[in-house]
Amino acid sequence: MSATVETLDQRIIPYIKNICKRDPFTGKVVTGGIVTVKDSSWFLSWTINRQPQFRTQPKDHCLVWVYALFNDRPGDYIKKPMRDCTGKEICMEWLYYIGVPENQIEELAENSANTVPVMMPYIDAFFMPRNDTDRPKVVHDGAVNFAFIGQFAETARDTIFTTEYSMRTGMEAVYTLLDVDRGVPEVWGSIYDVRDLLNATVKLRDGEALTQMKLGLKEKIAIKKALGFIENTDVEKLLKEYGII
Repeated sequence: MSATVETLDQRIIPYIKNICKRDPFTGKVVTGGIVTVKDSSWFLSWTINRQPQFRTQPKDHCLVWVYALFNDRPGDYIKKPMRDCTGKEICMEWLYYIGVPENQIEELAENSANTVPVMMPYIDAFFMPRNDTDRPKVVHDGAVNFAFIGQFAETARDTIFTTEYSMRTGMEAVYTLLDVDRGVPEVWGSIYDVRDLLNATVKLRDGEALTQMKLGLKEKIAIKKALGFIENTDVEKLLKEYGII
């Protein structure tokens, strides 16, 4: 189950900034991925992408995507399952997690946000445990005039939940059935290449190096000490080449 929270004024924004260390209205990456409340009863997560997300979105409104995996368990602030909650109640649970004082939570959820919940009963069907016979091959053995494409067809090495997966199954189907002498683009082996992982890390930070982060004194001392260990090594060269430091 998930919900979209639209902030209506600036009263919730400071709590977001306190966690992300970023201003959500700069047009840059905000959370840089999902923020998961690991000990929450709902196992709640939230994320904020670059704002605005819609052309007609007011410049001072921020859209937050909130979702949870356990919608059958009572919440930590709202003592009822997420599936039984209104949008306001889901927002209250989220505000509780981001540090809003309890005596302000209900008022902010009522007047400073508009929250729209939605049930997504099949959203995790992609990720259910399976073996290589649970889903049909793109072109099944002996098939000459039909194929299976999309997220629930089986193709090698790729990861579902991506546009690339759907496109690759379509290409595989056409090339195989029409006997087109062309190879389907291989899945890029980025999981085995630390350079790709470093590059992705920098991109998630809008191109900023690790050393440009706004850190506390303890963190700065720790990073300085860590960099001292790799000074004049290949690791240091690699981190500099890809903009980590």
